[in-house]
Amino acid sequence: MTTDATVAELPDGRSLAWVQLGEADAPVVFGLHGTPGSSRQVAIDDKPVREAGVRLICPDRPGYGLSTFHPGRTLPGFADDIAWLADHLAIERFSVMGVSGGGPHAAACAWALPDRVVAAGLVSGVGPLADPGAEDGMMPMNRAVTHAARRAPAIVRPAFALMATVGRRWPERAMKAFEGQIPPPDADVLRRPDVRAAFLDDLRRASRTSARSAVQDFTLFARDWGFRLEDISVPVHIWQGDVDRNVPPAHARLQAQRIPGAVLHECPGEGHLLVVDHLAEILRTLSPS
Repeated sequence: MTTDATVAELPDGRSLAWVQLGEADAPVVFGLHGTPGSSRQVAIDDKPVREAGVRLICPDRPGYGLSTFHPGRTLPGFADDIAWLADHLAIERFSVMGVSGGGPHAAACAWALPDRVVAAGLVSGVGPLADPGAEDGMMPMNRAVTHAARRAPAIVRPAFALMATVGRRWPERAMKAFEGQIPPPDADVLRRPDVRAAFLDDLRRASRTSARSAVQDFTLFARDWGFRLEDISVPVHIWQGDVDRNVPPAHARLQAQRIPGAVLHECPGEGHLLVVDHLAEILRTLSPS
């Protein structure tokens, strides 16, 4: 399969875009990208997907990539988009994997679609930002956005808009600035040619609504999620690096405590981008076969 995007129209008229990796007849895992971003963040390399023996389908969440912004979006409501896409592709059972800001969306799918979701993976996944101390250990930008999202999320929209504009016009400059804020393991991953090319491409192609969607994401993360982690009934695997400063390890540990039977995989010495080196292993734990 290729990483060329396919776009279809949802019943409400919105566009939904996705890319696919792996074999067409393999068990399916839906891979959900971070905040902000697009499917390009997850669909980097076909090799680990084939090694895991799965078909990885990576949608652009609403307002990112080629998918239409959805003003009234909720976390449980996003599961409807995944259910529609699965129906559209004639897929009955599947797993979900959410990376960073995709984590709460994967958790929502696991909660809302227990008859269809075989397993869920939360990789460097954001936890409930309304919880006191959720911002402890975050890098300054994420800490400030988390504080704002609890009180007046609209005030951070100009910052996200500026970031998106700089990323589109001067992606190398934006990448260099980002590297200065993250721990060495993440900076090392970003220096790899294939990873760097994918993230630069993601910056250059950021949608005009990506800033609105990022603010919307943080607002959703910092409020009641619309479901309880304790009510998730499907198998969940949680992957977390112990030097992550985007999403601190406490988020993974809290979610592992609250989700019944969740398995926590802590990765010593690794950061937020651990998915790059562990993708095949993660996908194998989620394979619906």
